[in-house]
Amino acid sequence: MKDPEPGVVAETTRLRIREKRIEDAAAEYAWRKDPEVARYDATPPLILSYREFVQQFERDLRFANPARHAYAIETVEGEHIGALMYYNADHVSGTAEYGISIGPAESRGAGLGTEATIAFLRFAWRSLPLRRIYLHTLEWNERARRSFERAGFRQTKVVLRRNERFLRMEAKREWWLLWDSEGRFSEDAEGAPREREATTEG
Repeated sequence: MKDPEPGVVAETTRLRIREKRIEDAAAEYAWRKDPEVARYDATPPLILSYREFVQQFERDLRFANPARHAYAIETVEGEHIGALMYYNADHVSGTAEYGISIGPAESRGAGLGTEATIAFLRFAWRSLPLRRIYLHTLEWNERARRSFERAGFRQTKVVLRRNERFLRMEAKREWWLLWDSEGRFSEDAEGAPREREATTEG
């Protein structure tokens, strides 16, 4: 097995999760201006100019924030297809919120979001001071709910935000790792390839 590329924190047979680079800004700007992507993310389409977006993107890369960190999702061929992040991190309680977005329409519906989430959780439990990760997904988004359930999240309650109903879901380190050891997230169990070990660079 070859060594992981610099900045790669997790890798599967189809995907890599890596640190973001300034070159990622163009694709992310296009996705965030797309009304369809914004609808699934429960956010309005981006209204910043490209120049303003790049300046903000570069600031986020340069200045670390212990409460949040974003990563790029790319195929093993190097195609940038999405982003994921944790935010609202509380390192005292060991909790953080999770979000993921797959940009290109042709990359959705193929299990890549589930695969990326499983790979990220393996990395997070091993490398971050987190014991519980939670998320909010739109109640009507059945595909996202099923994806998160396959990745090991459980529904806990319904939350009303901005006149939208969200499902709050969470994963806890102890029982997630137990399920993983039992093969729940292996290729045979879920159809998502098991990640190859990778180390954080820098």
